[in-house]
Amino acid sequence: MTGAKEPAQDLIPVRMLVQYAYCRRLAYMEWVQGEFAYNAEVVDGAYKHRNVDKPSKRTKPSKGGDAEYPGDVIHARSVMLSDTKLGLVAKMDLLEIDGGVATPIEYKRGTTPQTPTGTYPDHVVQVCA
Repeated sequence: MTGAKEPAQDLIPVRMLVQYAYCRRLAYMEWVQGEFAYNAEVVDGAYKHRNVDKPSKRTKPSKGGDAEYPGDVIHARSVMLSDTKLGLVAKMDLLEIDGGVATPIEYKRGTTPQTPTGTYPDHVVQVCA
């Protein structure tokens, strides 16, 4: 059709994938039924996460760089990233760009799990997405 706009694609928040990987029932209750219960851990986590949720960007001098990517290391907080082909959208806690390498950094509360990778499976889903 000429002049007609295609419907906007609904993007799935990566945090929804994380909830699904953690507990399918909980994901259904929160994302389909819209039920969410605040508890002490959620409130504490939101409080501790408040600085990460403020968008900011700072640079610091690179420790050398290279010929292709000379310059500064960039730290950007609360960066939104989406991909319509994957159908995903995410807000990264921190994105560190040093030369030609961009590294997403995700903050978590609690202790490091005693697993071979030192991570929980749902956290791996989040970082990979």
